[in-house]
Amino acid sequence: MQTMFERRVLVPAQIDPATPALGEQLYALDGLSMGTSWQVKFYAPCGLDCSALRRGLEARLAEVVARMSPWEADSDLSRFGRAEAGSWVSLSGVCARVLGEALAVARASGGAFDPTAAALVRAWGFGAGRRHEEPGFVAPADASGRRGQNRWQDLSLREAGAGEWEVLQPGGLELDLCGIAKGFAVDRLAEFLRDCGLEHHLVEIGGELRGAGLKPNGQPWWVQLESVPGASGLRDTALALHGLAVATSGDYRNSFIDAQGRRRSHTLDPLSGEPIKHGLASVSVLHASCCLADAWATALLVLGPLAGPALAAELGLAALFVLREPEWREILSPAWHDLSSE
Repeated sequence: MQTMFERRVLVPAQIDPATPALGEQLYALDGLSMGTSWQVKFYAPCGLDCSALRRGLEARLAEVVARMSPWEADSDLSRFGRAEAGSWVSLSGVCARVLGEALAVARASGGAFDPTAAALVRAWGFGAGRRHEEPGFVAPADASGRRGQNRWQDLSLREAGAGEWEVLQPGGLELDLCGIAKGFAVDRLAEFLRDCGLEHHLVEIGGELRGAGLKPNGQPWWVQLESVPGASGLRDTALALHGLAVATSGDYRNSFIDAQGRRRSHTLDPLSGEPIKHGLASVSVLHASCCLADAWATALLVLGPLAGPALAAELGLAALFVLREPEWREILSPAWHDLSSE
């Protein structure tokens, strides 16, 4: 069995010494949402009735789905896709918040993260529509014609008052927030727990995590970073999620083999119009916001093994890059390296 000292260990520079009160116990709630599983763990006084807490958690997850799912006909995204050119479409505050963050990452990444890539995602069988695993699906033979179809630069957000927002439909655009909504949902659950006075908690949705506070023994929430299937010669990484979130994007998570025998990843490069095909297998990002960790993990994976680490270093992002070609190896951004304890 591997010991903690044989792993790479990441710990925040400062850890708040406050711990749960004596007599508090560990609680765990879980369920299904957003096409995956969710779980929260937290410390609270013994005998707590968790029924109201569960309803609150599920309500926040349901709101994210209702507002941001491309499969819901009345979601903000679906209404935007049906809107006429030149019209302003109302958005809920939560959807506007996520779209605003998505546009900020799009700008900073030069379009590697693109919230207007819904049509591209659907064409490759990963979005709302005919899926790649369904009979009769045919992958695009030539994606060159899809370059430049995504126009996130044409989106404009404006506040409409009373917590509502509007976004301009320039004509024919569709939104896809799947690369950021799950991380946002993690943040929403963490914020809800904090507002309920539950400061010591760990939230996980589909492998994306955010932790706060400590355990009664003074230890933070330790989690192990997801390993890339087939990777060899790489060390495990243990993370102390104390006021931090982590998200991983990998080209192996959802893919199919096309008619030419090529593996096609669900991670699409909006600039080329095709699934990524460089040697970068995964990117993990540590950030105070799981929403941004989620988006940046995708953006850096799309950018690849050269531009990705360069941008992470420039922006001070804590990121771990796992490359499979020409051989298995890792690249640590300076910010990630600063948190590491060898």
